[in-house]
Amino acid sequence: MGWTAMLRAFAVLFILGTGLAAADDAPSLGQPITDPAEITRRMAGNTLSGVLKETGDPWAEFYCDTGRSLYEFGGINLGKWWTESGQVCFAYEYNDYQQPRCFAMFSKPDGSLSFFAHDDTGAPMTFVSNGPPVRGDPLHLEERALHGCALEPSV
Repeated sequence: MGWTAMLRAFAVLFILGTGLAAADDAPSLGQPITDPAEITRRMAGNTLSGVLKETGDPWAEFYCDTGRSLYEFGGINLGKWWTESGQVCFAYEYNDYQQPRCFAMFSKPDGSLSFFAHDDTGAPMTFVSNGPPVRGDPLHLEERALHGCALEPSV
């Protein structure tokens, strides 16, 4: 085998090896969920709670049937959720709904869900639920929020 062929073989093995190492290092988030109807089925009228993987901070969110959401991450924040291009998207009142962010959604065999995106600096954001969606609002987020699942009164 000549030097050129050996260099090509080495380059191919290096590239393949690097890709495999990166895939092995990244924890599995589960099976992707990209069908809008399936995303909606798992979210509408349900509550999820879990942690932000990168910081360990707890979060909880009730996804109203109306497309509103009540997000507890420090305090209760009003939000909106929708599906777009096979992802679930969110926007929140605390930034006047001006910074929507879409997340890839994943499911594990136990029914738990993960949401993955990058923040504005390119850092990963991985929200991991503690278990499968729970029907209803067992954390009473709607009662504790100013407008709950209803749309805010117009000005």
